[in-house]
Amino acid sequence: MTLIDLGELTEPTDLAPPRRRGSSGSRRLWAALVALAALLAMAGAAPPAVRVHATVPAGLGSEMLLSADQIFTVAPVPGATDGTVELVAYPRPERATVTPQQPAPLWRLPLPPGVRVYRMKSVPDGGVLLSMALPERSDRLETMLLDTRTGQQRWRAPGFASLHGSGRALLRTFGDDEPMTLRSIEVASGRELWSASLARAPLNYQQWDSMTDAVVVLTIAGDVEVLDPRTGAVRHSLPAHEDAAGDPQVWLAGDLVLKMPDARTITAYSVDGLTQRWQTTMSSADHASRCGALICVGHSGGVYALDPETGAVRWSSTEEVDILLVGDRRAVANRRNLSDLVALDLTTGAVLTDYGPWDVASFDDQSPQLLGTRVVPEVGVVLARFDPAVPQPRRVDVLTGAIGGCRHQDGLIGCRRGDGTFGVWQLRG
Repeated sequence: MTLIDLGELTEPTDLAPPRRRGSSGSRRLWAALVALAALLAMAGAAPPAVRVHATVPAGLGSEMLLSADQIFTVAPVPGATDGTVELVAYPRPERATVTPQQPAPLWRLPLPPGVRVYRMKSVPDGGVLLSMALPERSDRLETMLLDTRTGQQRWRAPGFASLHGSGRALLRTFGDDEPMTLRSIEVASGRELWSASLARAPLNYQQWDSMTDAVVVLTIAGDVEVLDPRTGAVRHSLPAHEDAAGDPQVWLAGDLVLKMPDARTITAYSVDGLTQRWQTTMSSADHASRCGALICVGHSGGVYALDPETGAVRWSSTEEVDILLVGDRRAVANRRNLSDLVALDLTTGAVLTDYGPWDVASFDDQSPQLLGTRVVPEVGVVLARFDPAVPQPRRVDVLTGAIGGCRHQDGLIGCRRGDGTFGVWQLRG
């Protein structure tokens, strides 16, 4: 069964994390990467390689987003003095060339000053969903459906969009002083199919898929409800804890609903029927998710790993990490407040490999691959693919002229370039 968990959405930060000295193994890897990049950069005598790549303008304050069909930039309008920005659409590069292609804009759409665009998602029938935060308040989100050929707006509605079935999407609104709702809509028309009022709870879509079997929400009254995604009907309901202290939270981990009535207690229920499976208490708990065969519970002092059958603590770690990609026995994680990536043993919690500092290329959807980047001055960005099943990352590319700020989506990776443009390359390997 595929589940959508309404957890937490946090605004991306542009602050650069501090770096720390890596282990001797990571320094050897970095030396190898520099050597590889230098060899590629010195290969000027060889005929230039052809590849699918392009550049688009990237003025001061510009951002780039990718979709399955197009490249987008959000940039200040030239000559405007009121901070007005525009969304500019470019065609996706399709053919291999020696020098980067410079596609002409397909269309431009003015946006309010100070708007922040979070996601562009291609949908059938020539549409693209745009989710953005309005400038008046960062917690006020709106979604628009645009025509990919012309940029014309087909509909506009409050909320942040997540596709949850064939031709349907969920729109979630949230704010400090506004009622919060979850609405299911028909993507083609924006027509509402059903809606539900929600508590001020975290917003996080744990899984993305073409089909969804259940939606789990926390109501204003504190009840946990399992909803039918097609009709919004309540399949199962769990009453609120009368003695709950603080703001309760609900998370999904596989086929378990994990309710936290406070910052120490976790009670697990089956999604089908909301039957209690177990309860455990720990020193603190901030969030929970499935990590391989276990449940990982994050808190300010590290991570607990729980047995999903009993709730017993299998291991705990004082490493403050965020798990990024999980395999059968290992996981790739990053140390909080650092740019270091590490490999964890999921059976013990031990750090198996310290990869050293890597910047993770951001992505808009849950992706089956994790890409890390390192900048080599005067050369470009070394791109590596991390896999929990193998001990070291696999170097897959050197993006010539790139200086960082990379994101990937639908087979493309885009980065800022030193010449003031955005570069877009077709992913290799």
